Amino acid sequence: AERPFLTYEDQDISYAQVLDAIKRLAAKLLELVPGNSSEPENHIALFAPNLPGFVIGFYGTLAANKTTVPINFLLNPNEIMTIGMHAGIRIVLASGPLYEKAVEMSRAVPITVLRIEDFFAPGPVPELPAVSRGDDDTAVLMYTSGTTGMPKGVELTHTNIHDNYSNVVGAWPFHEGNTFIGVIPLFHSFAMTALLVLSGYIGARLVLLPQFMPQKLIEYFLKYPDCIFFAVPPMFKVLGQIALSKGLKFPNLKLCVSGAAALPMDVKEIFEKGTGVDLFQGYGLTEASPAVSFNLPGAHKPGTIGRPIPHVRVEIWDDEGKPLPTGQVGELVVFGKNVMRGYYKNPQATAQAINPDGGLHTGDLAKIDEEGFISIAGRKKELIICAGENIYPTEIEHVLGAHPGVADAAVIGIPHPTKGEEPKAFVAPVPGATLDPAELKQLCKEKLAAFKVPAEIEIRESLPKNPTGKVLKRVLEAEIGKA
Repeated sequence: AERPFLTYEDQDISYAQVLDAIKRLAAKLLELVPGNSSEPENHIALFAPNLPGFVIGFYGTLAANKTTVPINFLLNPNEIMTIGMHAGIRIVLASGPLYEKAVEMSRAVPITVLRIEDFFAPGPVPELPAVSRGDDDTAVLMYTSGTTGMPKGVELTHTNIHDNYSNVVGAWPFHEGNTFIGVIPLFHSFAMTALLVLSGYIGARLVLLPQFMPQKLIEYFLKYPDCIFFAVPPMFKVLGQIALSKGLKFPNLKLCVSGAAALPMDVKEIFEKGTGVDLFQGYGLTEASPAVSFNLPGAHKPGTIGRPIPHVRVEIWDDEGKPLPTGQVGELVVFGKNVMRGYYKNPQATAQAINPDGGLHTGDLAKIDEEGFISIAGRKKELIICAGENIYPTEIEHVLGAHPGVADAAVIGIPHPTKGEEPKAFVAPVPGATLDPAELKQLCKEKLAAFKVPAEIEIRESLPKNPTGKVLKRVLEAEIGKA
């Protein structure tokens, strides 16, 4: 009980202290929202950065028999209030600097705001009634990042989440001596399972960082034992570049997994060369709670997203809903207890996403090789058909991303009068670099079939992204009137 659970700014908070705070918060929520309240009233918003308050708010809500609704605080106030109205939010748990922002919003909408830090204060620890919600009740209502449109509320049940993190535990020998380094936002499903739930389940330490601070991360990698680091590709690229320039190695890093966006091969190579630590690609989506597959030591094939985690099955389907043979590209469909309950108040979208057999249509185009490793070809909706030829934007993006001066690349289809569509690339340089579209086009000609070479390459200072580093292609498409 006295073992450290959370570490923030070098201060440890024990499992016992966290549990006491959870009970105090849960008791307050039960006072404000009795157990027989209507469903929307049971939705408790969690508005917090990567601080101890997020952890207390998450588990305190569940201990009170409620549903936690993590809010992406990087959205603008109108977007946040749209989500709040859709979920029927009446109570907001806020932490750190976001408390004042929540109070400001409460002047415009009828919500009650609780400061989570108040429940850390010493005092009586109440006894709570037994949790009465069932395994198939919604535990987390998580709104998607909206890379393909308006965010949808994904209902993840207790079974969904328990099955997913227990299967992840079964895939690699995690133990209580691990130190999880938490910098990806906890409101994201990747961080929820891989950091928040997984670390607590095995009794490990979770070190929290509210934002990406490379020097602080390096300090933690050198200080704490048996580190587990889940992050996104841009973070690994920066850390690899720093390690290369300073000659740093990180022997305490035991497992590094990249998720939330495709891992370019150049990022993997830079990180591994600089740090001396293997970097593995994983894959998941919020609707799958979120983990689906991982590359791991002993079962690793670069350029793929690995094999499915235990008790998750995947198939590749054609447009008629029939499974395709090994090596053919089609839509990746996921089966397992990790598949969401559905989209909140959106039965039509739920029916489109989950087929009658319980398979989740991911919208990702993929293929499976003879050894069971999965390769992503791109998004189904992003497929470019140029004069009858299929073009997968991811293939072009990987070629462009391998150029040392390219920080980000995104490819979309643009209208063509006779071919239907043709690819256009948007490229952002690394700081201090100057890019020449002609040089990049020549690189594509050397690496790709002629019909895959972008008709246009536009250089921009930066590309629009969501909080986890995914490029928002819908923003680029809207500029050309495609969205």
